[in-house]
Amino acid sequence: IDRIRAKSLKMTFYLIYLVDELLSRPPYNFSVGTPREPKRRGGHVAVEHEGAMRIGEALRARGVVPDFRPPNIIRTAPSPLYNTYHDIWKTAQHLKEIIDKKEFRRYPANRKAVS
Repeated sequence: IDRIRAKSLKMTFYLIYLVDELLSRPPYNFSVGTPREPKRRGGHVAVEHEGAMRIGEALRARGVVPDFRPPNIIRTAPSPLYNTYHDIWKTAQHLKEIIDKKEFRRYPANRKAVS
């Protein structure tokens, strides 16, 4: 379990690094809401953006399964049991492309009803 926890922390750090380096400046404007200190960080990364709900839907359409948390959080959980570092890099590329291609505009700005 300690090895899995250590790898999970490395994976979340990698996603945080990619958001900071590739997606934090215009036109992307993503930020990280997750604590950066490893002892305060769990297995999730909160990627924040004003269009989070719509961007999350676009990620789902691309096969990435995030969790939306109002008002502006796309929550991801890279797991060493299921994901690779390439998967994490690809998620960052998906976020970039969703903004570049304005794919988020295909999705409604209001929240879906839960059934």
